[in-house]
Amino acid sequence: MNIKVKRNSEDDEESVGGNIQHIHLPYFESTQTSRCIKAYLDENIKEAKYYRNWIQSVESLNEGDLVYLSVNSYGGYLDGAIAIINAMQSTDANVHVCIDGVAASAASLIALAAPSVAVSPYASMMIHAATFGAFGKQSDVISHASFVDKQVKALMHDIYKDFLTEEEFQEVIVGREIWFDSEEIVSRLKRRAEIQEARAKAEEEAQRLEAELAVINAAIEEELKTKASKPSRKKSK
Repeated sequence: MNIKVKRNSEDDEESVGGNIQHIHLPYFESTQTSRCIKAYLDENIKEAKYYRNWIQSVESLNEGDLVYLSVNSYGGYLDGAIAIINAMQSTDANVHVCIDGVAASAASLIALAAPSVAVSPYASMMIHAATFGAFGKQSDVISHASFVDKQVKALMHDIYKDFLTEEEFQEVIVGREIWFDSEEIVSRLKRRAEIQEARAKAEEEAQRLEAELAVINAAIEEELKTKASKPSRKKSK
């Protein structure tokens, strides 16, 4: 967001006895110019390079600007979804996603990774495990599959945490496909927000208690040092 500041006309002044006096109350006027980048993900999620120009534009945004994404996609390439998610999470601008239709597979990751999500009345969402393939030497294929499996599980757990239950998440990992209508999406988003708020408060309280304990321990240590530095006095018989 760009802010331009200008002062009201300097002609609104007069000189009295060599001193400048204002005829009217001086004031400053500021103009705020914010940018909004709006895009429609209404096709399959493509390879990361397809989103290069969009990502560069998002990176140029400042605090107070807006990134708006309309999602209506059945998913697609995971690396493209990751590129979009990274851009949303690293920008200083506000990010808002609206699920206008279906947010399936990789598109559900994008929607749920946004800090602000709106859900249209006829929206739907589908969550399932990733599908990928590899070819080459047996050892290379096994190594690659193991790496991708670990990476995808970590990504899915970070984004679906608190939206899915732990039991549902484990079922998705082994192959279950879960669909949600708009009401269920809204309900789970609300529950996720409540869980995250409670977790943040618990972490804040834990940090406060830890700080208090550190102060108490420091006082005790200081007292022990003071006692140890004092010379001992022997009682005379």
